[in-house]
Amino acid sequence: MDENLFNLYKAELEADGIDPSSKASRDWFMDKMDEISGKDVNQRRMMREKPMRMSQGELMGRMYMFMYNPANKNTLPYYDRFPLVIMLEVAKEGFMGLNLHYLPIDLRQKMFYNMIIRASANPNNYRWNTFLKIDYKYLQKRTSLRAYKACIKRYRYDNIYGRIAHVPAPEWEVAVHLPLAEWRKASEARVHKDSREIARKNI
Repeated sequence: MDENLFNLYKAELEADGIDPSSKASRDWFMDKMDEISGKDVNQRRMMREKPMRMSQGELMGRMYMFMYNPANKNTLPYYDRFPLVIMLEVAKEGFMGLNLHYLPIDLRQKMFYNMIIRASANPNNYRWNTFLKIDYKYLQKRTSLRAYKACIKRYRYDNIYGRIAHVPAPEWEVAVHLPLAEWRKASEARVHKDSREIARKNI
């Protein structure tokens, strides 16, 4: 993923009312690509070391980006090579979280804005360590977040390539609106159609 690929997203970004040519958006994107591009980091160690410097308990409710190549990709109907995940649970082998890319932009926006009311700080005071006070049980109890079933996924550290980039709270809105998914085995339209059906079944 590089600057040329970023240029391909301009039309979609502009359709969502975002200026992809702004220096802030471009700089954010390129900084994240630089952060993810490292190839010499052991993923399990990285969950405890720089750049996160957080314990497992502190990882929950925060947002991350990374490159992913699932071991069971041959049996999956489709998958995202570049997930944008809000962490829900951490285990020895990997973690479970919400990959927001699975949701079409209208459902993604609705879910995101219904989740940020659970942020640990006021939007005017977002910091790098601000997090969402949500977990799996919380999602199950909220009809406004029923689309979670379309985007809840498990990821293994062994199948992550490069580094895991932390997206701090002041950058959440930018990340949510950038169409950075890299779909394999199906089109974005197919994925989002399926997600809508899953969300409707959980009304």
